[in-house]
Amino acid sequence: MPGIEDETDRLFGLPLDEFTTARNGLARQLKRDGDAEGAAAVQALPKPTVAAWTVNQLARGDAAAVRTLLDAAEALRAAQNRLLGGEDASDALRQATIRERDGIRALTERAEAVLREAGRPAPQAMLERVASTLRAAAVDDQGRRLLETGRLTTELDPAGFGGLAGGPAARVPRKPRTRTSSAPDRRRERGKEQQRRQEIRAKARELERVARDAEREAERAEAVAEKARGRAEHARAEADAAADAARQGSG
Repeated sequence: MPGIEDETDRLFGLPLDEFTTARNGLARQLKRDGDAEGAAAVQALPKPTVAAWTVNQLARGDAAAVRTLLDAAEALRAAQNRLLGGEDASDALRQATIRERDGIRALTERAEAVLREAGRPAPQAMLERVASTLRAAAVDDQGRRLLETGRLTTELDPAGFGGLAGGPAARVPRKPRTRTSSAPDRRRERGKEQQRRQEIRAKARELERVARDAEREAERAEAVAEKARGRAEHARAEADAAADAARQGSG
């Protein structure tokens, strides 16, 4: 039979209603083949939630869009870390925020089609869970791997804005303490650590502000573009009507 990795990958690509039966069948087959460890690992795989299953199908059916989202999230994390390091990366953060939001929106729109094609309802609450899972998976190392391979089993929640950085820069560095440290040294160390925490919180607040500004800027641009499209359509309709009238008059 095909390798266990190929078979496991096939499980996550099946219609959701077929997952449990196929998983149990694969586990039994592995056990008959003498692979007790593989059988136990497969049997332990939980059936994905509807939102997780939908994201898995997006990873399989629109890998390019998923890669675009992952690249945007990586750029966002890099810009955040630069800001936390004291650099001026506001423009990079703004652009990455817009790219990430656009990537999530495009995939969420596709998710609605995936659900309907599978004969499942696509209420707004479900689409919001899909979007939240995409956002969370894109900024977490393990989540990125699961998203890329399409093997999510449950929804993910973004760990707050601070979690978007996802890397060491988002954590407060701790200096190792030694038993020989004196009480004054420990107090100074605690004071420095508290100051570092305050600086990181201040940076996080600034990142939140920049991200909100980026989203508002994008929304304003979309509103202007929508109005322009409306004017263009109206002008086109008038032009078509005038052309029809001219043809009738000449006839």
